Amino acid sequence: MRLSIRCVSAIAVCMFAVVSAFAQYGGGGSSGGGMGGRGGYIAPKGGYSSSTGIAIGAAAAAGVGIAYYALHNRGKVVGCIEPSAVGKKLLDAKNQKTYTLLASNSIMLPPGQRLALKVKKAKDASGNPELKVQKVVKDYGSCKE
Repeated sequence: MRLSIRCVSAIAVCMFAVVSAFAQYGGGGSSGGGMGGRGGYIAPKGGYSSSTGIAIGAAAAAGVGIAYYALHNRGKVVGCIEPSAVGKKLLDAKNQKTYTLLASNSIMLPPGQRLALKVKKAKDASGNPELKVQKVVKDYGSCKE
């Protein structure tokens, strides 16, 4: 589902870029029609310098870098696993919140360990925060109290 949304979004962005490029194009190259006989595109008097291409490339690379930096840790939580009466809980090291953990039997969550988990945040019926564990990203060893 997410992959199809991303694909549709990418196609929409590409189509927008193509339409924008065509909107800037002045029309045909014949002298009899289109833009009142002016012809098509006329390059700048001095031409384009190579710095224009370099600037566009640098801006695109910066955009990709910023997007990666903003999104690469999304859905990741680091904290200590604690046993509780209702299952296992995680004490988030970043904001000191406690979350109930929901994990399948195939994911090992040993109490007393500090783990980085890929999760999806949710709330239970009473509104308490819980984390649906998708996988263990990294095991940092035992928690230091």
